[in-house]
Amino acid sequence: MPNIVQANQILKAFKVNNKVSVEAMKEADEKAKEEWAYSVGIQAFMFTVPMVMHDIQRDLRMDLKKIAKIKDRCPCAPVGQWGHSSNLATSNDKMPYTPNRDTVYSGLSVSLKAEPVILVVPPIEDRYYSLQIADAYLVNQHYLGTRTTSSKGGNFALVGPHWQGKLPAGVKALRMPNNSALVALRIATYSETDEDVEVIKGYQQLFDAVPLSQWGLAKAKRTYDLPKLSNTSMKKGKLGYFSYAAELLKENPPVGENRTLLTTFKHIGLSDTHTFDAKNLDPSIQRGLARAVQAGIDIVKWKVKFRGTQSENKWNVDFVGGSYGTDYLARAEGAVQGLFVHSPEEAVYFHTYSDSKNEPLIGKNTYKLHFEKGQLPTTSEFGFWSITMYGDDYQLVGNDINRYSIRKSTQGLKYNEDGSLDLYIQATPPEGNESNWLPTPKEGIFRLNFRVYLPDQSVRQWSTVEQYLPGVDEVN
Repeated sequence: MPNIVQANQILKAFKVNNKVSVEAMKEADEKAKEEWAYSVGIQAFMFTVPMVMHDIQRDLRMDLKKIAKIKDRCPCAPVGQWGHSSNLATSNDKMPYTPNRDTVYSGLSVSLKAEPVILVVPPIEDRYYSLQIADAYLVNQHYLGTRTTSSKGGNFALVGPHWQGKLPAGVKALRMPNNSALVALRIATYSETDEDVEVIKGYQQLFDAVPLSQWGLAKAKRTYDLPKLSNTSMKKGKLGYFSYAAELLKENPPVGENRTLLTTFKHIGLSDTHTFDAKNLDPSIQRGLARAVQAGIDIVKWKVKFRGTQSENKWNVDFVGGSYGTDYLARAEGAVQGLFVHSPEEAVYFHTYSDSKNEPLIGKNTYKLHFEKGQLPTTSEFGFWSITMYGDDYQLVGNDINRYSIRKSTQGLKYNEDGSLDLYIQATPPEGNESNWLPTPKEGIFRLNFRVYLPDQSVRQWSTVEQYLPGVDEVN
């Protein structure tokens, strides 16, 4: 708390200086107004960019010609229909978000404005799987699968906020805060073999998504009309982003505590009820907002590198992901970097661009990651860990042995006699230790993602997580 002298100095700073000229005073006022708009504009960017990332995915699924071209490379299908990947991700797949090598992906985008959509979920009792259901802000609202429904199947209806009606018997309602939802289905492979992927593909075909009005109809008799959506797209001009954001806010009004920031946004002409009109804004406000968009982009790019809080051994740790609350910076970073970020109860993500001395991880160097006996993270049944290699573009790194990650079930993984584990992280094969080799790019920076699925409580709390996070040591 400031003492009296400090308090008086602060108060003095706010007093009008009558000795300056009128012109200087006006200039200062305009500059202050611009800085205020700049500050609020950055907050608005962080708040709304997840909706932009959602809208990009939905727009893709509204374009039938584009879907037809990329269906073999993307778990994409028209809105209302499941899209399935047919294999594990490789370095040949250029996905916009860090792909894992642990699961085979499926995706579904639905519109709930007209009616609920019923998800048909089969039982899968021999492996991990999850359906992650997020709203238009990419906040997790519901989970189905191994953790939440004990691997049991069932019928679950995604229901919009205003729908009132009766669901068929045996269908459980999952209420959504807005009329849009993205669903990510992940089914684990423990061997990464073609045979296991074929088993997963069989499971994928058992999932279904049925509009309520067509419940009971065979797939061949259903119709899949694309929903009629308002025109939400990036507008031209320096402030086009805010026009786009306003349309998305109108479509997906914030609820609960998330409405608080709308009181601040009104100062820059942004609301969930009106179209954004830059012409009606003060020129100083316009200048501040124009700067805010680029600043917001730069801030998210920084936050992607340093997500959460850095551990003692330079892993970035985040226990907020997927749920977020009012941590809008974390929500923006998660949407841009990963789109779907698991809630900590489902999976935790640790990542690093740095070795144990906080120096950048660089392909030309040689590194070792050493786990003492008992230091590997613990999970519940069907849970597992993996460490995946990414280049600076967040894509998997191609290599001669087509190994993109090391995981609990990696074939041939060798432990030391005392039960500890050494992983060799380098561009060239480590002589005599090839079984534990995770290839890096030959040059440039790279990133490691350490994922733990179905983590025990000790893996997802700060008081105990450090014990599972040894540093990546450079070997000279």
